[in-house]
Amino acid sequence: MQVTSTLNSGGTMKQRLALLTTQKVSAKFSKDNMVLFGLLTFLFVVMTLFILMPLWAMMKKSVQNSAGEFVGLENFATYFATDSLWYSLSNTMTLGLIVTVVVGFLAFGYAYALTRSCMPLKGLFNLMGTAPILAPSLLPAISLIFLFGNQGVAKELLQGHSVYGLIGVSLGLIFWTFPHALMILTTSLRTSDARLYEAARALKTSPAKTFFTVTLPAAKYGLISTLIVVFTLVVCDFGVPKVIGGSYNVLATDIFKQVVGQQNFSMGAVTSILLLLPAVLAFTVDRWVQKKQKSMLDSRSVPYQPSPNKLRDSLCFAYCLLVSLAVLAVLGMAVYGSLVTFWPWNKALTLNNYNFAEMSTYGWSPYFNSLKLATWTAIIGSVVIFIGAYCIEKGRAFGPVRQAMQMMSVIPMAVPVGTGFGLHLLL
Repeated sequence: MQVTSTLNSGGTMKQRLALLTTQKVSAKFSKDNMVLFGLLTFLFVVMTLFILMPLWAMMKKSVQNSAGEFVGLENFATYFATDSLWYSLSNTMTLGLIVTVVVGFLAFGYAYALTRSCMPLKGLFNLMGTAPILAPSLLPAISLIFLFGNQGVAKELLQGHSVYGLIGVSLGLIFWTFPHALMILTTSLRTSDARLYEAARALKTSPAKTFFTVTLPAAKYGLISTLIVVFTLVVCDFGVPKVIGGSYNVLATDIFKQVVGQQNFSMGAVTSILLLLPAVLAFTVDRWVQKKQKSMLDSRSVPYQPSPNKLRDSLCFAYCLLVSLAVLAVLGMAVYGSLVTFWPWNKALTLNNYNFAEMSTYGWSPYFNSLKLATWTAIIGSVVIFIGAYCIEKGRAFGPVRQAMQMMSVIPMAVPVGTGFGLHLLL
């Protein structure tokens, strides 16, 4: 009250500046901000213990030999001097670029059909497009073996090429990363202002020009984020290359071979560090996108509602139907393979494969352990992540802490969970 009355009553400029500064300081150290700061500090300590400390152990191991002696960058020099390891790095980059480009085009076309057409069965197509996100990355790899393997039911479609290698890994990762890209692009395309399209129609702009001058610019930052997410997921995935990669080595599988196969923790740490580079790239681009991106919707905006167009709707329906059938084929083949008695010699259908008590050494224990682990992870993880996201978003007065936490939050995404991050914890 005293500050407000002093400002209203008038005073010297120096007095006003001093009072405004006092007001800002008081606001910064208000009760709400102090609670936010306390929560941010607690979460920062937790993330430091479970992310930065294992990461530090990995970095320290990368400059040591097997005896724990400091050798500097000798391990990195050995890595890049080894033809097989350099081959894995080039394979990883090639795979990442191929899958990112293909998924970018496929997901954008699918999202465009869902948001810019009046085709029938939109709900079903949306369900089919996001269904692969519920499957582990191992599932498409196994399904592709049933389809295109040496005894596959449709191996002739590959024209004599082997599915074990770049072709199979690319197809499996395209299937697995497609729903991630679709959700981001669908959200991006839905945040469009109908007034821009009305202006384009009033100016008699052609549909093609409208697409390149209105639709694409509105979705370009969402598309950039999509490409970064897909590339990061691809270069860090372990399941698909391990199952169907054959002799096509990538960095994620190299970690497994170095640590489990050769007990070479130092070289495994070097490989893990190389996989951290996508995290740095993702964080940098994400910061840039957030600064550039402006919301397409405000209080006066009108949500875009597509009008019927027979030709466009028919083409969109055919495209979504084709993609959905491909998704259904992969999922359906996995279900069919799980019911076969003994592939490929005895294809009689049976439910004995689901009798874990007899078919597995450990019985039903792994299944229920997985459910228990998933349940506790979902509950605890969701609470911690929600609190962390809320504090990061609301605690804008604590910029350096927010930036540090945002950077740490993307690090686990850049390392294969089962091998890379497990290596961090072991070290």
